Amino acid sequence: MEYLNPQYILFAGILLLILVDFLRHSLKSNKKAILHYLTAVFLGLALVFDVIYGNMNINLFSEVQYSQFVTGFMLFLSFFIYLFIISDKNEHSVAIDISYLSAVLGSTLVVLSSNLISMFISIEILSISTYALVYMYKSGNALEGAVKYLSTGVISMVILIFGISLIYAGAGTLSFSSLHVISYLPFIAGVAIVIAGLGFKSTLVPFHMWAPDTYEASKSSVTAFISSVSKAAGLIAMIRIFFFALPVSSLFVTALFLSIALITIFLSSFLASVQDRIKRILAYSSISQAGFAFISIAVLTTRGINAAVFYIFAFAVADAIVFLAYDMFENKKIIYKKESDSMTQVSRIGAAAFFIGILSLAGFPPTIGFFGKLLIFYALFSSGYFALVILTFFALLVSTFYYFNILSEMHIIDKIIKSKKQVPIKKEQRIKEVILIILTLFLFIGVIFA
Repeated sequence: MEYLNPQYILFAGILLLILVDFLRHSLKSNKKAILHYLTAVFLGLALVFDVIYGNMNINLFSEVQYSQFVTGFMLFLSFFIYLFIISDKNEHSVAIDISYLSAVLGSTLVVLSSNLISMFISIEILSISTYALVYMYKSGNALEGAVKYLSTGVISMVILIFGISLIYAGAGTLSFSSLHVISYLPFIAGVAIVIAGLGFKSTLVPFHMWAPDTYEASKSSVTAFISSVSKAAGLIAMIRIFFFALPVSSLFVTALFLSIALITIFLSSFLASVQDRIKRILAYSSISQAGFAFISIAVLTTRGINAAVFYIFAFAVADAIVFLAYDMFENKKIIYKKESDSMTQVSRIGAAAFFIGILSLAGFPPTIGFFGKLLIFYALFSSGYFALVILTFFALLVSTFYYFNILSEMHIIDKIIKSKKQVPIKKEQRIKEVILIILTLFLFIGVIFA
């Protein structure tokens, strides 16, 4: 049953979609619904086969300890995000279906990469597909967002391949299992440059410049995928290279990682606190969450990596919820903080899911975000970084401030309890609400993985 691995399922789905679309054009049929259903089926099958059969095992890719869980998590989120996307009445083109499957395929391959070249290829499959997703919805300033994303992506690609070449110069190999003989000077330069290359994908400061504009310009359901699955792939790539592959934990690497993480957390929190547009606040919040995950990676201990993997799972689910929920409100022109009190008029369930997702991002118990941050504090404390615990806790208080600015305007409890107005609910909105309920439940059920 080795050929039933999720990556093969996704690749077969891409080929079948191309074939079915060709036949559809040959028969001069305008019905695209079957293509959307096929995409959802292949995403679902990939998730099922990941749970049952596990991972690929060929030359460029190999199984790692956490790969089946992380792959399943990415497929799970991707499946529900896609169901949310296709619940809209307006049918999108098959190119979006193919791009979406390709992006999911690239994100899962990142987890399994066994050398720097296969990881680079996987990241580029993911990146190119997400460029297309941002543009092809043609919502608002989609072209501007896609161009910014593409231009910074090309720069990061060049930086990443240059860093890989320097690591090869220092180690004489690209295989993760063979990176044990290192010439120190080329290695230091290579590590620094690879961090910069992956920093673009993970939206770490100062490589985050594209994210706020691209997030704001994209359709919010697409932003949900980029801020959760795509960002998780970038952070997992960091873990794969700097913990499982590279054999040293030098003071230089640790200091560099911690500096980037702290700057990411504090700068993004400050920028979020001065924003007035809801989606822009959520964009900087997403950058801050990446910083929290990265500071746990920075300690380069098993406890820190476990905390980071769990926190990536935690913030990705919460990010997906808030952006998907906001997609419902954005369509009704709820753009600024002061307008957030109108969310319950659009969807009470959507507003409640948005509210709970924000609470998880802020780290309020008993959500998964609270336990994720608790594990990060424990990893830092057990490694002797007492000052970092205090600094990150202070940053958490700052982030609570701008989250509260949104939540305080919602008056959600009063609105839901006291409102007697019956709002007619369309079928597609009901589907979206069911998806949000399922994802919101995982903010509490997911605590068992802690």
